[in-house]
Amino acid sequence: MGIIYRAVGGVMDVNKAIKQNKAQNNDSAQTVVVQNRFSIDVPSFLEPTTRFGEDASVQYWSRTLDVSFQVIDEPKQEFVDAIEELRNELPGFEEDNTLLDHMATMVLSNLFDDIDKVEIENYQRIVINGLKAVMLNAFQKRTFFKDALYGSLAFIEGKDTLYQIIILSGGTSILKLSDKLEQSIYSFKEL
Repeated sequence: MGIIYRAVGGVMDVNKAIKQNKAQNNDSAQTVVVQNRFSIDVPSFLEPTTRFGEDASVQYWSRTLDVSFQVIDEPKQEFVDAIEELRNELPGFEEDNTLLDHMATMVLSNLFDDIDKVEIENYQRIVINGLKAVMLNAFQKRTFFKDALYGSLAFIEGKDTLYQIIILSGGTSILKLSDKLEQSIYSFKEL
């Protein structure tokens, strides 16, 4: 059984490498418009899914590449109210952080098992198509050597809505496709 498992695993790795190369060389994207509220370009190597639940208004993934792509939007006032409640419960909540900084902190602590073991890189406050945004990359190595979770995330403040763009990979695909995925984030527009 060990030989068969290694042979099948080797074939799967080769298939994944071939699909990664195709995806890296594929510049096509599809523009997704959600209820005339916002639009975003999604790389064509991802396919629609509903596996992430009803919170995500945009849901795409590639099982072979082990990449998920979702956009979650919520009313800004609901989040502001939640932050106000948390301020009283968490004395260390920093006053000088922006609304988007708070959102990034909360989402990261929900996404990753142990936030203390998450490496955050390229944390930057930027503007995406006229909207304030925070972008970052996150990495968490888990218990098994190959088991890791990579993420490229963006938090965008619209007029009345807050948006989360969450791109995750259980493997290194996200690193190899980061340019394509970052282009998608920068294509986000509130309509």
